[in-house]
Amino acid sequence: MLITSNIIISSATGIQQGDPLSPLLFAMAVDEVARSIASPFNICYLDDATLGGPVEAVAADRRRVIPALSLLGHEINSSKSEIINLNYRADDFESAIPDIRLILEDIKITSKEELHILGSPVFPMTIRECLDTKHVILTRMTEKLQLIDGHPALFLLKNSFSLPRFLYTLRSAS
Repeated sequence: MLITSNIIISSATGIQQGDPLSPLLFAMAVDEVARSIASPFNICYLDDATLGGPVEAVAADRRRVIPALSLLGHEINSSKSEIINLNYRADDFESAIPDIRLILEDIKITSKEELHILGSPVFPMTIRECLDTKHVILTRMTEKLQLIDGHPALFLLKNSFSLPRFLYTLRSAS
């Protein structure tokens, strides 16, 4: 329930963002669809999925999974979707793109150098650039944090801003 002043608004559908059970309930709702994916490379984490393999296998999964998720009330945001060519000949990859755009019209074509999975860079050439960028951001932040009292500054640095993301990148990209 959302309570504001004397007004109570009841939530009628869905799960609430920030509810500790929301990830579990979401995962339970999409579990059968996620388990039906046949692509040889398949990483699903809550509402993020990464599929890889022959174009035909990924296309078959895409044609099956998108309608199945739609029946559950979920939609794929094609503008947040990406396709990366890891080892297809350029001509074969280009010829597959129109078929992909029939289902995900706004899909972004991403180069290997820009590939990130769950926010973590995959290839060594990208890891260095990502860490350098995070280092610059963290340096700027620590300079600004020197302007406030030490305890709140440490708390903010440790729990917010860039340090958790920086540590996540160090753990996941190595």
